[in-house]
Amino acid sequence: MASMEHPVFSLSVKPDMRELEYEHDGKRVVVVPSGKGLATIMDKDILLYCISKLVHQLNAGEEITPWVELSAHEAMVATNWRTNRESYQRFEDALDRLRGTTIKTNIRTGEHTQVRGFGLIDEYEITRRDERGEIGPFGRMTQVRIKVSDWTFKAVESMEVLTINPKYFRLRRPLERRIYELARKHVGDQGRPFRIGLDKLQKKVGSNSPEKKFKFFLKQIAQDEHIPDYDIALDDRIVTFKAKKSKGFTRGQSMMAFGIPGTPSPTLLNKARRTAPGLDIYVLYEEWRNYMESLGEPPKNFDAAFLGFCKKRAISRK
Repeated sequence: MASMEHPVFSLSVKPDMRELEYEHDGKRVVVVPSGKGLATIMDKDILLYCISKLVHQLNAGEEITPWVELSAHEAMVATNWRTNRESYQRFEDALDRLRGTTIKTNIRTGEHTQVRGFGLIDEYEITRRDERGEIGPFGRMTQVRIKVSDWTFKAVESMEVLTINPKYFRLRRPLERRIYELARKHVGDQGRPFRIGLDKLQKKVGSNSPEKKFKFFLKQIAQDEHIPDYDIALDDRIVTFKAKKSKGFTRGQSMMAFGIPGTPSPTLLNKARRTAPGLDIYVLYEEWRNYMESLGEPPKNFDAAFLGFCKKRAISRK
């Protein structure tokens, strides 16, 4: 939620070496780039996927740690990335920017102000295998371990997270993604419009475009109506966000936002294969995700719900 409220991620598609600064209601956020530049809003996809896996573990009643294990391929599929060679390099570059970007923010304690500095992720490990299946530094990226920052981990433990529509990952313009985040944060599922001045919105978005250009881009976004779940209206210097007619957890709500990863875990995969021998578990998993999406609300126990779905399919096949 904090990364939706404040401009933590760069909107640039080129290396951004600026130091960003944002101040509102006494809260100051400074974002310092790494040698590869600031983490971008597209890099954020990896962090969102890590959060979804942690939420999934919590909802399954499991204990969580800051370390998240995943494959780059599953994260790319879940967040609508291509899975070509360039994307794997982009994935690793994104990890470098997430690891290297530093957030500095103030925490008031009585009359004192404490400044904390931390990264978006603390560490990452990549396992590669060559054509012979041997681990080495130049092979194909197979497994990734990411340690999320204490800031992110505490937010997940406190469930200070918001669901997002899967169409968010289809938005290719960074500004569209940032506008969606602010609408999701301030309008949410309540349906009450959120109004904000143009200059203040530009500050919250983190755009460094001239105001005239920012206003032009905003008008384009409002006319295109690509932002999922929300409509945008621009009246002179006042911008209004309001929910579209379909609200809440309707058809199309993000399964990843419910904490359901794009692919089953190895443990769940093995259980499903025993439950539904001979069936393609990945196909079943996608069918089950679509079914849960149509229901519009997450199950109480994800693994049990999926295994029950597999059992029914196995029985109907006989």
